[in-house]
Amino acid sequence: MAGLTITMLLAAAAVLLFGRRPDRQIRRRGRGPNGPSPGKARKRRDRTDADAPALLVRELAGLLAAGRPAYRIWADAATLYAAGAPRNAPAHPFAAVLQAAAASAALGLSPVPVLAAAGRADDGAPDPLLRELWAGLAVCVRVSERSGAPLSRVLTRYAGQLDAARDAASDRESALAGPRATMRLLTWLPGGGIILGYLLGGNPLQILTATPLGWSAAAAGGGFWLAGRVWSGRLVRDAAKPAEGVPG
Repeated sequence: MAGLTITMLLAAAAVLLFGRRPDRQIRRRGRGPNGPSPGKARKRRDRTDADAPALLVRELAGLLAAGRPAYRIWADAATLYAAGAPRNAPAHPFAAVLQAAAASAALGLSPVPVLAAAGRADDGAPDPLLRELWAGLAVCVRVSERSGAPLSRVLTRYAGQLDAARDAASDRESALAGPRATMRLLTWLPGGGIILGYLLGGNPLQILTATPLGWSAAAAGGGFWLAGRVWSGRLVRDAAKPAEGVPG
């Protein structure tokens, strides 16, 4: 009876840990299976979608290609994102920086300091995508101002780099799905061994806790298990880190 109870408890824990609802990934982006979920607007706007940075850069390049002056594109983009915000919803994450850049450009100043300040890691922005976006835009504008290269072309190239970085991140997550699943499996494998021992009619916990040989085996096994867990977790974290540097 005790073995059956332990088996049921461990099976329930495995279901809770590894079970995934079909729409979980969709809801992480603030959307339900049939569209935006009620009450998710704030959470959706607190985080930046992976496609949004490249879309903003392409919109800025498109405004320039349409004949808008360089000093006007920031105000136009700020107006565009402010107009797209739902009523009584928090401002879009892009709006504040775009408005500050527009105010700087309206005074005849370069928006580079504003963009560079928003791209610093110590400015309080919680989303690394935002910091990378503003830092990259600052580099693009600075290169255009110093070299005379058309800003629209520079922004178009930067948008392509953002798309490539997003695709690389997606491929990296897909490639790491297998190692992460293996790491979880190895983490729970000792528990599976104990369950198997009970199913075979033994009492593994009593042996591990009541005999000197069991104490030695438990200590050695626990040490190896902890070392393997730490090492495999470190390998997965290192592999999940993107390449350093901001494309620009």
